[in-house]
Amino acid sequence: MTPSPLLSTLIPLVPLAAMAWPLYHVIDQEAFQQKPKVEVKSSPTRRADVSIRAAHPFQEVKITIGEASWSFAPDESLKEIYFPLDDSGNLLVAVSATWPEGTPESALFVEFMPDGMETRSDTVWGLENITGEFEFHWDLTP
Repeated sequence: MTPSPLLSTLIPLVPLAAMAWPLYHVIDQEAFQQKPKVEVKSSPTRRADVSIRAAHPFQEVKITIGEASWSFAPDESLKEIYFPLDDSGNLLVAVSATWPEGTPESALFVEFMPDGMETRSDTVWGLENITGEFEFHWDLTP
């Protein structure tokens, strides 16, 4: 007696059906999508190059915008940064620099070059340890 064609078809499909549920979990793409770890603020992030030039060799320069900060080693003069800029177009940049002991009064020139916007720059002066704040402004009206 020959087996029924329906039975002959269903017997090989039983193992495939049993593997469907675990296979679904293996190839599920939603499980592999990364969720943002940090809450995104309403102000968009912009890219900029920050260039520094010092009158005397420094030990360290630190630039801070909001909660983010970037340190420059003595052999660095350019960094690429990403910073938030609100709708008003104002940006507060804090700069601190350290020179070796015995260095005369020195100057630190900071140049801020955001993509698609005008370059802004300022200079801080001081002895050994200096701090300064710059407020840069861009007109963001279309």
